[in-house]
Amino acid sequence: MSMISQYGTLAGADGAPDTNGAPGSDGLPLHGVRVLDLSHMMQGPWATEMLADLGADVIKVEHVRGGERGRESGTTRIGGHSAFYLAMNRNKRSLALDLKSEAGIAIARDLVARADVLVQNFRPGVIGRLGLGWDEVHALNPGLVYCSGSGYGGDEADRPGQDLLAQARSGAMWLTGQHGGPPSPAGPFIADAHAASMLALGVCAALFERTRTGVGRHLEIDLVGSMLHQMTQELVSHHNGDRSSRRSPSPSNPFMEGPYGVYATSDGWIAISMCPTADLARALGLPDLHERFPDKAAALEGRDDLVAEVGALLAPRTTAEALAVLEANGVWCAPVNDLDTMATDPVVGWAGRHARVTHPGIGPVDLVLNPLSVDGHRLPVRRPAPRHGEHSAEVLAELGLDAGDAERLARDGIVHLGGAA
Repeated sequence: MSMISQYGTLAGADGAPDTNGAPGSDGLPLHGVRVLDLSHMMQGPWATEMLADLGADVIKVEHVRGGERGRESGTTRIGGHSAFYLAMNRNKRSLALDLKSEAGIAIARDLVARADVLVQNFRPGVIGRLGLGWDEVHALNPGLVYCSGSGYGGDEADRPGQDLLAQARSGAMWLTGQHGGPPSPAGPFIADAHAASMLALGVCAALFERTRTGVGRHLEIDLVGSMLHQMTQELVSHHNGDRSSRRSPSPSNPFMEGPYGVYATSDGWIAISMCPTADLARALGLPDLHERFPDKAAALEGRDDLVAEVGALLAPRTTAEALAVLEANGVWCAPVNDLDTMATDPVVGWAGRHARVTHPGIGPVDLVLNPLSVDGHRLPVRRPAPRHGEHSAEVLAELGLDAGDAERLARDGIVHLGGAA
C-alpha cells in the first residue's frame, strides 16, 4: 500500500473499483487491459493508440507542466493543438503528474501495481532514476509487460534517434528515389510507424503468454531495427543474391525489373507495378518489346532502356488516357494521388477510412481509422486525444483519492487538473 499522508491514502489494488476507463470498449479484444503510457512523440504513442483502439484503457502519464513533448510537434495546429498529437493519442486518458516528486512517484507506483502494460521511451537511465526501471517494476508487479523504445537499441541506446536519421543510417533512404538523384526519405515517418506496430504486436503476444505463465516480459524496440525489418526482402537479396543492386532511373525499388516504377504523364504521374512485358507491349503498341525483354532477368538487365522507352510513350498522354489503355491490357497500374485527390478516389474509399469526432475546444476533427476490422466492424474512435490533465481527477479517484485530495495535489504542483490546452 502506497501512503501519501498529507493528501490521503492511495487504496491498495483491491481498494477501489476498476472502471477500465474505456467507454465503448466492451466487446473489443483488449477490453479490461490497462496500459500506462509514459512515452512521447510517435513511436510509443502510436503503439499505445493501437492498443487503445483495440479496447485497452490507456492512461497517458504526462509532465505536470506543459504535458508530453508531442503536444508541440509538427507545424500544423488545429484549434491551437498539434495535429500530430491529435493523430497519435485518441482513445486515451491524460494524467498530468510530476514524476520528480515523491508524491508523484507514489501515484505512479500505485498505477504500476494495477497495470498490465507500461510503455516508455525515455533516454537511457532516466526511467531508472525515477525508480520505474524494469527491475523495480517487475518486482512490484511481476505480471506487467514492460516496453522500452529507442532510436538505435543496444549499446547505442543513448544516441538520439529520429525517423529521418533511422531511414538514413539503415540504408532505406538509398533505396528510395532514382538513379543519379539524391537519396530520398519516405514521406510518412515509416521508422516510427513500423516500430509502433511491432511494439503493439509484441504487447499482444506477451499478454497472451501471460495467460499461461502469469509473468510479464521486457520488450525492446528501436527505429533502425524496425527499418531493417521493413527491408527484409531487399537485404536478403543484396547480401545473398547473385547480382549487385543499383538504383533505377525511375523512382522505384532498385531490386525490381522494368517497367516497375513511377512515370510522368502530361498532367500528373502514374505507377506501374510488376508487369509482363507482353502485356505492356500490347498496351503501348510495341510488338518487339517482349522480344527484347522476354523475361525478368532481361527486364532487370535492360531496365534503363525499358524505363526510358515506356516513359517517352506515356509522357504525352493524360493520366486518364494512360490508365485506360494500360488497364485494358492487364497492366497493373495506379494514379499517383496527392492528399486531396486521394480523398475523392472511389477505390481508396477515404470516406470509410476516417472518422469525424468532436474535440472539446476545437470542434470536428477528422481522424484516420485503424485499418483492422474485428468481426466485420472497424475499430471505433471512442474519444479524441485528451487535453492536458483532462482525466487526472478521474484516474486519482480510481486510486482512492477524493476531490479534496486531488485539489491539494494540484495546488502543490504534483498533478494538473481540468483539461486545459
